[in-house]
Amino acid sequence: MTHKTWRWALVLAAVLACRAAAADDPLAGLVLDDASGRPRALDELRGRPVLLVIADRRASQQANEWGARLAALGLALAPWSGPGRVAWLSIADLRGVPEYAREDARDRLREREAGRGELERRQCSPLLLDWDGRLAESFQGTRGEALLVLLSQDHRIVHREQGAPADEAVGRLGAAVDTVTPR
Repeated sequence: MTHKTWRWALVLAAVLACRAAAADDPLAGLVLDDASGRPRALDELRGRPVLLVIADRRASQQANEWGARLAALGLALAPWSGPGRVAWLSIADLRGVPEYAREDARDRLREREAGRGELERRQCSPLLLDWDGRLAESFQGTRGEALLVLLSQDHRIVHREQGAPADEAVGRLGAAVDTVTPR
């Protein structure tokens, strides 16, 4: 093989390795809007641990309870991302909302977001709208139950909890967040 051929083989191997890594990353290529319509590319979180809190309308109260319990633990969580922190994302599973009702749903979510207090807005991630339910389906969530998935820096599942935030489950998730928190 010539030097030029080796160079092309290395470039091809690097491209294929990047594609394989992206295929394994459940957040790769995913862009979700927040309630105001601003697109958020989840690729921006590559190389950072992420905690996903996924809920449909029926599970939104459970998700809020999880958020309050986790915030009380004082974990190194950040609303989108931050140095030395785990990105904390709130995902609305909206796969059951028909196309014609999406703008009304977005309006209700905007109102809900506007009703949050200043402290809560600073601590919580923007609510991201998953109209196709891609993340809930990807992580095999159950409708009507909050789903929490902790991903490592390479976005592999480290821990998963579902349903209401029982004391034991909150403790397990808190301990798992500590294991992936960048030092």
